[in-house]
Amino acid sequence: MKRILTYLLYGLPVIFFAVCYFLMTVWGEDIIQGAGTAPDVWNDLVGAFHHNSRLSDMYAWTVINFFDFQYSFGIDTIFRLIDVMMATGLIYLLTSLILGRRPRLKLKDALIFALSFLIIFLTPHGYTFYRGFSVIHNYLIIGLTTLVFALPFVREFSGEKIPKIYQKWWFALAIGLIFGMSSNITPIAFLLSFVVVKLGQWWLTRRKAKESVWKLPSWQIWMLAGMIITLGVAYIFGAGISSYANNPVYTETYDYLSFGEIFQNFGASLVRIVKHMAVNFGYSFGLCALMAIVLGGLAWMTSKIKSHEFRILPKDETGCRIILLCVIFAAVYLLCGTQIMLPVRLALPAYLALVVVLGVMCKNWWLDSKLTAGLVPGLMMAIVITVMIVIKTGFALDYRGQMAKVFQLIESNDYSLEVCISPEIAKPKKLPFVNLGQDETFADWALPYLKVYGKEIRYCP
Repeated sequence: MKRILTYLLYGLPVIFFAVCYFLMTVWGEDIIQGAGTAPDVWNDLVGAFHHNSRLSDMYAWTVINFFDFQYSFGIDTIFRLIDVMMATGLIYLLTSLILGRRPRLKLKDALIFALSFLIIFLTPHGYTFYRGFSVIHNYLIIGLTTLVFALPFVREFSGEKIPKIYQKWWFALAIGLIFGMSSNITPIAFLLSFVVVKLGQWWLTRRKAKESVWKLPSWQIWMLAGMIITLGVAYIFGAGISSYANNPVYTETYDYLSFGEIFQNFGASLVRIVKHMAVNFGYSFGLCALMAIVLGGLAWMTSKIKSHEFRILPKDETGCRIILLCVIFAAVYLLCGTQIMLPVRLALPAYLALVVVLGVMCKNWWLDSKLTAGLVPGLMMAIVITVMIVIKTGFALDYRGQMAKVFQLIESNDYSLEVCISPEIAKPKKLPFVNLGQDETFADWALPYLKVYGKEIRYCP
């Protein structure tokens, strides 16, 4: 029974990703960026670099060219499979950070794998990974590069063994180069967090340590050097922080506060910054704190019934160090983003760090304390993920059917180069909190800019 449950907990999230990405229909932003058109790899790479200077954007703009409007066997099969592998890899790396080692084919490890999946995909943060391919490709890359880059630093700080591959200079440099231009905020937040941690280590050990905490191992030097190099390239030769700073969506919807405004009216700007901090921290730390209270409360009650000792924090120093490091990074990241009220997707790296925190604490409460053999929570998680797959499949097939009619309507219009479509023509189904669907409508805000089958799509009231 344990072996079957272990396979299920490892396999069901992969099935969810496969259903999600293979049944997904491209949406407005995907089409604007080139879905359904002839590939133009070089121009897309250059255009994305000047637009936002992120490798994630460069990948998203290039790859979407190979996607048809809806999936049928062809070239985009490869890229949809890559999406499934990247999403699975993201959960795998989270599990590795929580466990402090590679996950094994054991029920205990499978429980952490499934829990990491659920903490993301049962919250609004999961929407980042099935909103539309333009978003998915961006944030899968951002999430993966953040975890790959952070893994050896977390292992080193917590006193665990560092994977041998990271100790090779060429690999360390390559990972640093990729991470430095993976996103706008994450490398800066990591660098600031690294300095904060080193200052803390220096303060605590300044009279006892025989060696300086600032004497870095060679792999750290290579990784940090690579990160700084591509960070400089993005800021000096690319779009700087982001071309989104002038985008009305950011300046109005997310209350973007420029540096110029801060200097001109410091008092009013300070009030807005405090508001941004409250929203940003509440949505990430608050959500994880709520889950921690529920899961920790259940563990506390179970421990009382079974006469077990209950500890809020792990007994071992390793777990406490991982929690501390991830909390510092999440806090620094959110502070770096206080110029705006961060939309869910932009807060993803901070939330992934908090997923590790919650995972380590749940491992301490339930598995290390031996409160449960793992069968009951494992069965519950397997049932929840199975229900998610069923709902996701139903929602995706329904929307795919609606959109097949829309695309057929556009393609069959031989009398005009313009097609008039109402945004209400295809509306995806949703759940109140766990979305599991696609974006609002096929067109939504992107309607005036869409071009499908060589025809301009226009709004029809």
